[in-house]
Amino acid sequence: MKSTQDLSWFFYTSREVMIGSLGFGGSNPLRLQSMTNTPTADVEATVAQSIRIFDVGADLVRITAQNISEAKAIGEIRKKLSDAGYLQPLAADIHFNPAIAIEAARRVEKIRINPGNFVNLFPGKLRFSNEEYDNELDKIYQTTVPLISVCRKYGTAVRIGINGGSLSKRIIDRYGNTPQAMVESAIEFLNIFRSENFHELIVSIKASDVLTTIRANRLLAQAFVEKGFQYPIHLGVTEAGEGEDGRIKSAAGIGSLLLDGIGNTIRVSLTEAPEKEIPIAKEIAASALKNAAHKETARKFFETVSPFVHYLNENEKSSNIKPVVGIQNNIPEFSLQIDLLRNMFKQYSNEKMAIVWEPKVQSAIDFAIVAGSFLADGCGNAIRVDTQKDTGSYYQTALSLLQTTGRLITRAAFTSCPSCGRTSYDIEKILKQVKEQFASYIGVQFAVMGCIVNGPGEMAGARYGILGSKPNHVDIYFNGQPVLKAIHQDKAVAELKKLVDENEQH
Repeated sequence: MKSTQDLSWFFYTSREVMIGSLGFGGSNPLRLQSMTNTPTADVEATVAQSIRIFDVGADLVRITAQNISEAKAIGEIRKKLSDAGYLQPLAADIHFNPAIAIEAARRVEKIRINPGNFVNLFPGKLRFSNEEYDNELDKIYQTTVPLISVCRKYGTAVRIGINGGSLSKRIIDRYGNTPQAMVESAIEFLNIFRSENFHELIVSIKASDVLTTIRANRLLAQAFVEKGFQYPIHLGVTEAGEGEDGRIKSAAGIGSLLLDGIGNTIRVSLTEAPEKEIPIAKEIAASALKNAAHKETARKFFETVSPFVHYLNENEKSSNIKPVVGIQNNIPEFSLQIDLLRNMFKQYSNEKMAIVWEPKVQSAIDFAIVAGSFLADGCGNAIRVDTQKDTGSYYQTALSLLQTTGRLITRAAFTSCPSCGRTSYDIEKILKQVKEQFASYIGVQFAVMGCIVNGPGEMAGARYGILGSKPNHVDIYFNGQPVLKAIHQDKAVAELKKLVDENEQH
């Protein structure tokens, strides 16, 4: 693990990478993107949804390609969008099959590949000898070189997209399911592309957990500085959810990194219509820019607070008293400014500190980014909401942020993917039903996932899960294992309720 004294990660800057005619990274503005959730084979529906996403301000739209036919369909989508005057770049989302990546790379400006499932030389294997590890890495190289050749020929950029829920078993065996493992997976693939002198690359490291997302991306920036890499970094929290919870979680995870200068392009992943993601992405981008941290202040702060591993302020560590929301007597209070909070932390690291949020002048996104960053780094012991109106709503927002940052658990936790063309059931409806039914199960984690790509991995930490299995049907998971299969979506929540009643005291 990197030394807390080495803060070069904080000064990482990227080069420009062109995706079509649009520059990402370098001196370009933060680029915003979303992903369609229509069936890719339905060209007209996907074109229409892409237009809606572009019309609200997206710079790029990503579309899933599950097979060769869908990769070709994306080519049709590209042509229809261009004919309609929408020249912004498209990205094809590829999992499991390198041949699909090659087909898609001939048709769109960018492809996304997932190192966790790009090549699997030893299916079902959990433990790897050094020889087996190297053999699979060699196979990845042999498989990737033809793709690089096609991307070079067609001018196609590549996103190397790491997901915490779909790391390869080979990587997990060597590094554990950790932020460091995610970085090592990215570096492996970067080295393959670099060996072929291909550099039109963007890298993302995402997880459904905010703390993992923040630490992994700091580690990635650190690794880039150490190795002299300058690739743009794409940010996101993979399964943020819906409603205010999804917005707070996204703002805390993405915004905390942006205010420290990490990130060149973002996607807010909500379990809602994808065009709803762009307005919140704009708000996060504007808030992070407005609240940007001063680098020298950050340097002094991170000399005490580890940016890469769990840290907890001395007061909470010694007293074991969790943070609270509300007025606290005789506790120093500080306004919602990241530099002020970090500056004062050294003076008050052995005492309680309260963060003051004034909703009439600071939005919930401002609050989630600034207070979220401070709380995620293990600092701050109380939140006071300075308002005379709608106190209950703001109180719940503050509690949501404490739960998101892992500092205080007051209700059930919900993980849900944003859905895409791979989702074949009504995930928005099921998620709302699950949240309504199980919100009061404090500390119990539920996952509602669209498909097999990240579903099993991301729900590994959940006690209960719902995963799409075939059209209008789901599998129900308990402690990471499927216990009910092919349940019609109309019966899913009732069946899950039976399972929860059998195993929980409530």
